[in-house]
Amino acid sequence: MQIVPCRQCQALVDAEWPRCPACGAIQPGLAEIEPKGYEWESKGQWMGLPLVHIAFGYDSKGQARTARGIVAIGQRAIGGVAIGIIAGGFVSIGIVSAGIFSLGVVSVGAIIAGGVNAFGALSIGVVAVGYKVGGVATFGSKVMFSAMKGAVQ
Repeated sequence: MQIVPCRQCQALVDAEWPRCPACGAIQPGLAEIEPKGYEWESKGQWMGLPLVHIAFGYDSKGQARTARGIVAIGQRAIGGVAIGIIAGGFVSIGIVSAGIFSLGVVSVGAIIAGGVNAFGALSIGVVAVGYKVGGVATFGSKVMFSAMKGAVQ
């Protein structure tokens, strides 16, 4: 058993450990790891961002890759149209998403939000919070529809 400093947080770890218990870095005992996953970027750009960027997996430092582009697709995505597990952009679709128009399990939209838990000016979801809302449990000024409307409280 060889004890070495973690390559990210410098905590002492066993060189064979798969993750650092302090910071969660992948294979903390190695100075550099082989990048895993997939990354592709279109050659075309607009305002310094690629038109399409697709990124999955992690880089040589063990960090999750983030897709950044006009259209961004990946486990983490930031862009005009962002699709990913965690997504942020003008139009965002993901498990956790935030944007102007947002769709996801947990969705925060400046104008429209849709999903299981939706928060936005116009929200539609199981739990919907906003100005104009619709869904099962609704919290807002104007209720379009609600499954809880006729329930005894």
